[in-house]
Amino acid sequence: MNNLLLTLAVGVIFIVVVHSSLRFFTRVSSLKTALITLLALCSVYIPLLIVDWPTIDVFAIQFAIYGVTLYLLSILHSQAILHSKQRTDGTKTSRKLHWGPLAIISFFVVVVIVDSIFITIAQKGNDSLLSGLFIPEPKSGGEVSSFFPGIIEHNYHEKHDQYNQYQQRLDAQRQRGWQVKYGWQEKPYANQAAVFMLSLHDVNSKPITQAAISGSFQRGNTSKQDQAITLKETENGLYKTDVTLKYPGRWELILKVHSSAGDYDIKASTEVME
Repeated sequence: MNNLLLTLAVGVIFIVVVHSSLRFFTRVSSLKTALITLLALCSVYIPLLIVDWPTIDVFAIQFAIYGVTLYLLSILHSQAILHSKQRTDGTKTSRKLHWGPLAIISFFVVVVIVDSIFITIAQKGNDSLLSGLFIPEPKSGGEVSSFFPGIIEHNYHEKHDQYNQYQQRLDAQRQRGWQVKYGWQEKPYANQAAVFMLSLHDVNSKPITQAAISGSFQRGNTSKQDQAITLKETENGLYKTDVTLKYPGRWELILKVHSSAGDYDIKASTEVME
């Protein structure tokens, strides 16, 4: 259900097959043919919605294009019946379709095509050919990421309870008055190892030892590029790790410190050179 192009194609083919079968092998009117086709579609489509609900935008696109397809087939069926009666009566017939239905169909087709492209790009990224046409090549020589995986999990505003807990932890760590310093031993460059270090002391400037420090460097455009890190204590209160970040630009740092003296959360950003 979440594969938009596949479900659209299968649904349209189903509607065409059922409607055409009723039209050519029965003598049912165009209105009844459309209603029977709609009921047949719903008998298959609704259970699939219950089992695997797509997002509301995908559902809207599917519903719209199925409706336009059925509308177009109903018009063609009605026109065919009218032309058949006119030939029987010896009346001159015209096979041109009125501009009104054509305008309605054209409008929905354009809207559905544009929205389908937007949804597909948002879910799976841009096609490599389109990327080459519209997105400039990155200076670092890496691949351009053009899809949007959604909000990363450390967005505490998304859930009220988590946000309150996060604020409580911040208040508690501020009251402890720890002296926390962190940064690079030298400037970080893309695809080059650099030492990241963190100094941890309590309010009395006493080193906090045997702490477990882990986290990740994260990119804003995709969680697939996130890089987990674990810092090891090299001397009392000093923790280090070697980090190799693949891409230049801005990285977000999320660190969590766990120790017998308490916990500490760190959220910061850094720039990686080319």
